[in-house]
Amino acid sequence: MQLFGIIGHPLGHTLSPLVHNWGFSRYGLDARYEAWPTPPEDLPAFMERLRQTPIAGASVTIPHKTAVMAFVDEVTDLGQAAGAVNTLYWRDGRLVGDNTDVEGFCRPLVMRGIAPRRALVLGAGGAARAAVLGLTRLDSGVVGVTARRFEQAQALAREFGVLAVPWDERGAFGADFLTNATPMGMAGRFEGVSPYPAQALAPGVVAFDLVYNPYETRLAADAAAAGGTVVPGLEMFLYQALEQFRLWTGRLLPDDELRSLLLKTLYGQAVPRT
Repeated sequence: MQLFGIIGHPLGHTLSPLVHNWGFSRYGLDARYEAWPTPPEDLPAFMERLRQTPIAGASVTIPHKTAVMAFVDEVTDLGQAAGAVNTLYWRDGRLVGDNTDVEGFCRPLVMRGIAPRRALVLGAGGAARAAVLGLTRLDSGVVGVTARRFEQAQALAREFGVLAVPWDERGAFGADFLTNATPMGMAGRFEGVSPYPAQALAPGVVAFDLVYNPYETRLAADAAAAGGTVVPGLEMFLYQALEQFRLWTGRLLPDDELRSLLLKTLYGQAVPRT
């Protein structure tokens, strides 16, 4: 049996085992996917275990996406460009670090024919990196990045050759496309909070909120009320997972079936696709 899993800390209620074990079962593959909570100080020991077991592949999440790059034999061009990897697999006896977050971000936009002319990314962390890189790969017109700590936005903007926008001026940027890569709007203490002023939302704006719990965030509700289009945050998780499964198995999972499974698991019902 091939063994796969996810490393991160904390892992909480990760959906990755559900996704990949469903995929293995669907194709009748002799494989299992587990959750491996891994504090930062345990990362070196885990990477040694990965080579010795051997573990066939792994998902990597916070806080290891950058640190794990020092423990692999090769980082793909996409992983290098993103400055982070979220997927590990073996190729010709070498351990490879790759990034499927960028694919997860881009695929929903391409499928919907969304071509941003003036895009603004809210946040400057790992998810924001994937969003900025994705937007540059899609040849979006003008791309800006903003964060509460302006120096973080400036650092990210310099790295990718985009604009740094002061947080207090984000509403005046005139974005026709917004990506929320912050925790604002997430279930818990941030629920009901939007990272973007509602009065700055114009008809036709596209809001891609990477938060997917709750299904409709405050930003999504505000954008819809303004006459805009909403891309649900679950789409990025869905398509990055599909790409991981393809890298590990060479098989393509049906996105509609997996989307229905995730919607039922997360929200208890089949929420209509936006």
